[in-house]
Amino acid sequence: MSRIPPSLLYLTIYNPTLKPKLSDPDDEDAEEVAHILFHTAREHAVSRDKVLRQVGLAKALVNFSEMFDAGVPCENVHSQTRRMVMLSPEPNYWIHACYEVAKTPRPSHSQSGPKEAPKGKTKGKEKEKAQAPRATVQYDYHDGSVHDEALRTHFQRGYEGFKLLHGSFTSVLSKLGQEALELQLERFFTIWAWKWDLDDEDFGTHLGVPLHPSHFTLTPLLESFTSKLPQDCLAFALIPPYVIPPRNPRYPPALVHYVLSRVPPPPTPVPRNNAPGPGISPTPPILPSNSATSASTRSVKQENFPAAGAGITASLLAMPTLPVMNLTLDPKSFKWNWPGYLTFGRSPVGLRPSSSLQAPPAPAVESIVPTSDSGLKLDAAIVGKKKETLDVDTASLLEAISTESMGSYTRAASPTPSALSRSSQLGESSNRDVAGSISPVESGASPVQGNGDAVELALDSPHASLEPMVTTTSRATPTFLRSVVYLANPTESLATERRRVLHITVRYTLSSAPPLPLNIYQREECTVAVVVDMDHTLDVEQLADDAAGLIESLRKVMVEKNARVNEEIIPSAAKILQPKDRYIIATGEYTTTSSAGFISRSEHLYDAQKLLRSDHDVLEVFSRGQNPQHWYIGKHNLGTTADGQAIDGEAYMEISRKETTLTDVDNELAGVIKRFIEHL
Repeated sequence: MSRIPPSLLYLTIYNPTLKPKLSDPDDEDAEEVAHILFHTAREHAVSRDKVLRQVGLAKALVNFSEMFDAGVPCENVHSQTRRMVMLSPEPNYWIHACYEVAKTPRPSHSQSGPKEAPKGKTKGKEKEKAQAPRATVQYDYHDGSVHDEALRTHFQRGYEGFKLLHGSFTSVLSKLGQEALELQLERFFTIWAWKWDLDDEDFGTHLGVPLHPSHFTLTPLLESFTSKLPQDCLAFALIPPYVIPPRNPRYPPALVHYVLSRVPPPPTPVPRNNAPGPGISPTPPILPSNSATSASTRSVKQENFPAAGAGITASLLAMPTLPVMNLTLDPKSFKWNWPGYLTFGRSPVGLRPSSSLQAPPAPAVESIVPTSDSGLKLDAAIVGKKKETLDVDTASLLEAISTESMGSYTRAASPTPSALSRSSQLGESSNRDVAGSISPVESGASPVQGNGDAVELALDSPHASLEPMVTTTSRATPTFLRSVVYLANPTESLATERRRVLHITVRYTLSSAPPLPLNIYQREECTVAVVVDMDHTLDVEQLADDAAGLIESLRKVMVEKNARVNEEIIPSAAKILQPKDRYIIATGEYTTTSSAGFISRSEHLYDAQKLLRSDHDVLEVFSRGQNPQHWYIGKHNLGTTADGQAIDGEAYMEISRKETTLTDVDNELAGVIKRFIEHL
């Protein structure tokens, strides 16, 4: 039977200290209704009584738990079918949600088929079946499909996202009033609550923002850029999905997720087979409708050019060259004219294949003339003229096609107007080789000679230079994308103030040692974000140039690292096929993962995290699954640095080797933590 994933039943936000504006003695529930600021449910229409019962149950659970342990409210309630979460992000404000765990319908108990009834009693049986109530479907519920820590982290991030865009609940209520707070909560949480899929969430996602694998080398470059800014300014770099933070970050993790969502998507490339080269018309020339003329023209196309370049086409594209189709409609017979197609082996009149490379005389000729821009120019002759003798240097033509025309110049589609911003466009200069994604539509450059597309397209060819090309055209002035956020005051977390975020994105290509196929070229993008005051006096143009220089420095460091990796000895086949150990280390708001990444949804890791964060002073958790037989380890308190400072963090590891013993697992975890501390 199909498994039904866990889903949200309802979400509500309330404040039990709020009072109604007008007291109505006839309405007994007026005060309870005033407490509710936001409510959404899976049901489209929910009565007020049902909403009050749901909120009243959450209040009762919180008050009941505080009777046993003052100051420690209820956080989670488990039942066979549901999970209830209570979170208080601010004093007197509560976020309460209820989730239904995953379930699977049970198979029907009636295994045997229905017995045949006499013909006379068939109608009576049908009436009884129609009147009989249908049997309710029984479900098997999966208790481990919803995890408390993941739920609490998710709702805490939702609150941080709202606080980043609108401010804290307390500040909005004090400045704008309750109606404005309810409106902002509805606009934000109605969309946010229903776009999260628990099945798509892996264990490493809720631990924090992933750090770049080379952030130890890249952070000093960011610090050099930040040193030129005023002290109250913040800066960080993003190479999705990784972040390069400063040494002492002073911004919430929600800001990183927000800037990642604001990065314009990469332009969608046009398929190469459909993209015309330079000098070639994107549409085929219109041929005369005369049957004799079209037949002779098609004969020249089939026998002259395809025969001469058949070897070239087969070697480049590994596919046969098809004749140009003339889709003409005969108005008398209403039949489409498909010459050369669906003939089932019979050659139509005028289309007989010829073994000779020279075409017979024809009234109309299409000559292919090599041009100076390494393209092919199609020149249709006038119908009725004699065919002129063409002296073509076959060797030169083959050399020109094989060397210069192999890389089909594909032009990237322009992004949407909302994503087409000059903040993500960075041109080329003679002293910088950053391949920026400048759209020809905005820059006014041609698709081939434009400073943005020429670099990106040239790198698509395996014969192109592995370093990004440098053009001599003038570089467009880079500008930032701007947005406004609310950041908490360092002294008071509930007091938020408006700040402006400036970020610029550059797309580039990381190349490795030659020769490599196209799939080895790594295309990445880098974003530099700067947080400034609303009334700042910075030179934005100079700041954009400095940000572009920072991105260029980051790119060079990563190119050098890729070159060193390629120079290493190729591992043996046994080592490549051996399952690799995966780990993730969470320190504060950031995570560090293994080179192979960390994607796991194992319940053992969630259980280990729950034990490590409990009040039982658990330091290490070791567990092993049955199918597959993997080891799962969790460790708290990673040790101390060389300076004697304690490292407060958590390390989780998954080992896939069956022959590994408990001692080997412990040694592997100790080695991972030791290497992590050495890089600090």
